[in-house]
Amino acid sequence: MDLNSSDYNKIIKYYNIQNNEKKTNKELAEAVLANKLCRCIKKVNTSKINEKAAIAICRDNIFKNRKIDFYNFKCKKSRKLISKKGTKKKLKKFRKNIKFNKTKKN
Repeated sequence: MDLNSSDYNKIIKYYNIQNNEKKTNKELAEAVLANKLCRCIKKVNTSKINEKAAIAICRDNIFKNRKIDFYNFKCKKSRKLISKKGTKKKLKKFRKNIKFNKTKKN
């Protein structure tokens, strides 16, 4: 399933991002998730854990636990999610509702 506008709004609200007039909610949400993924991979990638394992760990924590997934990404020059071949879709969801809800911590 594809993400709709309310899903992108949930992501923006979860990360407390201020929306400017130049970018849409979709672009902002995708940029934040790509940035978070690349930073996570860089932190996890150590001498004990190789890059493929770091990608798997970060993908699970950021995306799969929240019932969404991406098609492809790149972190070299500019951090961004890459769309599926032949479409403009960069994110997909597994369930009707995604899990970007704030929880209370004790």
